[in-house]
Amino acid sequence: MAPAPVHPQDLRSFLSSYEAEHPGKVVYIKDEVDLDYDTTAITFEYEKHGSPILIFENVKGSRFPVIMNLFGTRDRFAAALGVTEDRLIDRWANNDVVPVAPKLVKTGPILDVVLKGAEVDLNYLPIMRHFIQDGGSYLTNAMFIAKDPETGVRNASFHRLQRNGKTRFGTSLHSRRHLWNYARKASAMGLKELPVVIVAGCHPLITIGSGLWKGPISTDEYEVAGGFLGQPLEIVSGVTGPIEIPAHAEIAIEGRLILDADEDEGPFGEFTGYASERSTRNAVEVTGILHRKDAFYHTVAPGISDEHTLLLGISQEARQLKSLRVQYPSVTAVHYPKSGTCLLHAYVSVKDPAPGEPSNIAAAAFGDNLSLKLVIVVDADVDVFDEEQVMWAVCTRFQADTDMDVIRNGMGAILDPSNRDGATAKLMIDATCKKRPYAARHTLPDAVQEKARKLVLGKL
Repeated sequence: MAPAPVHPQDLRSFLSSYEAEHPGKVVYIKDEVDLDYDTTAITFEYEKHGSPILIFENVKGSRFPVIMNLFGTRDRFAAALGVTEDRLIDRWANNDVVPVAPKLVKTGPILDVVLKGAEVDLNYLPIMRHFIQDGGSYLTNAMFIAKDPETGVRNASFHRLQRNGKTRFGTSLHSRRHLWNYARKASAMGLKELPVVIVAGCHPLITIGSGLWKGPISTDEYEVAGGFLGQPLEIVSGVTGPIEIPAHAEIAIEGRLILDADEDEGPFGEFTGYASERSTRNAVEVTGILHRKDAFYHTVAPGISDEHTLLLGISQEARQLKSLRVQYPSVTAVHYPKSGTCLLHAYVSVKDPAPGEPSNIAAAAFGDNLSLKLVIVVDADVDVFDEEQVMWAVCTRFQADTDMDVIRNGMGAILDPSNRDGATAKLMIDATCKKRPYAARHTLPDAVQEKARKLVLGKL
């Protein structure tokens, strides 16, 4: 296996190279905007105009410029991985990263400014309120780093954080995920807290390799990040706690996850488009704030925004494509559409399916991702990333009395407001051609299509 190309480890290097290659896709907003609501509202408006990366240079009350919508389009994930957008999911799914152990260094930009003790005050950071219904101000781009209390293996995961005081966050852990399991294990060991570091702002490959990569709980995700980077992830020792910190991160918050807390948190505008209550009632007691001297504050527009949903969907697409192909190598693509919140619906294409195979594929997808409520399986000639084509296949290759099945009382996403005390129904639709040969699709000669494409592009 060829070694991964070597990438820089800081966010600003990615921003610089992306802007150079994609002029106009990084927008600098110099107008003064309010801390609460404004940046989120502007981000949603820009989604109608190409969804560029947004850099707010003048946020009232903020000492940091604010970056939003960093992951607002699929091409930015592709740019980070060094591939074209059409190869993104295959590249991610087939990226059998060789883990690279991190490198502990004595210092790094994250240690430029260190606040600890009486200096710690979360009002120092531009933690904002995003929606009217939110229970408070939220840090949304919160990548938790924690260690397995038994093995010391490091895990990274994203969890929402509501500011509840100068040194206090309320947080909601995703049940049945790795940090939730760490917390349960620590409690069973008689521990009352778990050291954590919360990172806000790093190179996208560190986000992909740590926070978005889905793998065994026994895998150290700093090593996975090194595999994606093509070099050891440089880390520094914690200042007020035992968790190492990426040396080139923008902002880091050290603290302790309080395991037996009963902390108020929420509602919060979630990926479903609804203001959702909490999953757990944990808290984080903050012990240190670290940042680069010229730090960016990277936050994510929550709710059903492009960035929030793509952060969910793309990693699921790649992970599920890889897992389905183990048993069904004829699967050609998987897509989690935004219309399904990039988590609750999936479209799967398969080449020349055998009778009954689409139903098996859908059932395997449900078993692999408890959040799924709908799986539509189509033939490989249908582009699952084009929802109009998927619906066309349902229209012309599907009969409701024979081509769908329902699984009742399955486990579902806790944040789904239609969930019935944890149970949900799951619908599988087989929109593949059932008889061969099937009616032929109308087509044009390839050369004629290319000629037309060039003519139209020349007119634009």
